Amino acid sequence: MNAFQVVLLLYAIIIAAGGLMGYVQAQSTVSLVNGLVAAALLLLGWGLSFRNPVAGFGLGAVVALALGVFFAYRFFTTGKWMPGGVTMILSAIAFITMLAALLRKS
Repeated sequence: MNAFQVVLLLYAIIIAAGGLMGYVQAQSTVSLVNGLVAAALLLLGWGLSFRNPVAGFGLGAVVALALGVFFAYRFFTTGKWMPGGVTMILSAIAFITMLAALLRKS
């Protein structure tokens, strides 16, 4: 497993944990479902990255970008760092890392 795959796996775990935290703290079923769906897509990308790095890291980049945009909106409308600001930053890091992985594989 290379460093890009480690980042993608850790990001998937963090997103799943965030969805679970949203459910536990705010009883938000939407947070739980969205967090688990996003984490499942990230895990799919992680699995794909072993056989087809472009597809796997590409999927990871798309999901990270979508989450980054969503949480940037949440952060700038609410001004709250948790979960909006923190997840926006993590998503930006994951997105940049996935782009670096894609550039390295092409």
